Amino acid sequence: MRLRERLGLSTFRQMEGELDFFLDFASSCGVRYVEIRGERPYLLPQDLGRGKAEELRAKLEERGLEPIIHSPVYDVNIASLNPLIRRASIRQTLESARFASLLGARVVIIHPGRLPKDFPRDYLSNSRINLLTSLTVMARIAGRLGVSLAVENSPRGRAYRLIATPQEHLYILRRVASPHLGALLDLGHAHTWGLDLREYIRMLADYLLVCHLHDNHGHEDEHLPLGRGTMDLKGVLTELQGLERAVPLVLVLRKKEDVLESLSYLEGLEGERGGILKRIFRRG
Repeated sequence: MRLRERLGLSTFRQMEGELDFFLDFASSCGVRYVEIRGERPYLLPQDLGRGKAEELRAKLEERGLEPIIHSPVYDVNIASLNPLIRRASIRQTLESARFASLLGARVVIIHPGRLPKDFPRDYLSNSRINLLTSLTVMARIAGRLGVSLAVENSPRGRAYRLIATPQEHLYILRRVASPHLGALLDLGHAHTWGLDLREYIRMLADYLLVCHLHDNHGHEDEHLPLGRGTMDLKGVLTELQGLERAVPLVLVLRKKEDVLESLSYLEGLEGERGGILKRIFRRG
């Protein structure tokens, strides 16, 4: 099995070029997955009808790429205290699930929402209730479409975060308790909180659908190439090796040069003691 067969690349708002060029680049890198983010400058899920979705699906199949869909992030808040904003956010997210179904994607990544820090912290419980309600509705509809939702942990930032720790992640997943809802563990986001990443992986093992990989210095969400920050990448990859299921590992980086640098870094790890990556990519 090829070295990069469990790796994927994500479209990023600062990555240059049209979607076709990105697909060609991903194919040239020899990865298995592409994460298509429903955001400008690439596309919004509602931009594509069935005909165009089938055309995109054919392009993916021609290149041997499996799609993962990332629902829009900007202006979307499924935990909003404003019911009109929350309903619009649910509708936008379900457009991503519909798009995923047309494209043959099995997973749609979603953000859990946030509470602006202008609100008293006491309002977090209200936001959490709204998040649970939104996820319950969306998971049921996603299941009918044949896709699963993967709720992502948030980085340190200006707003109050609803999922920052493995405990918060597990609380949400267990309360909704849907077979169509799992976890996206963004390891770069978790690192901004100074968390034990190996423990996070172990705690979410039964729910993990996808992992995001990018680096930072442990304080903010920098999306650096792998090896440029302070993340314990060897430890992370060793922990992922121990999972019973092979989980897609998606690089979320700003530039093609950052992708190439990260792939080179990962290949360097393969040559070190134990062949960490080789063991990971032989699984599943």
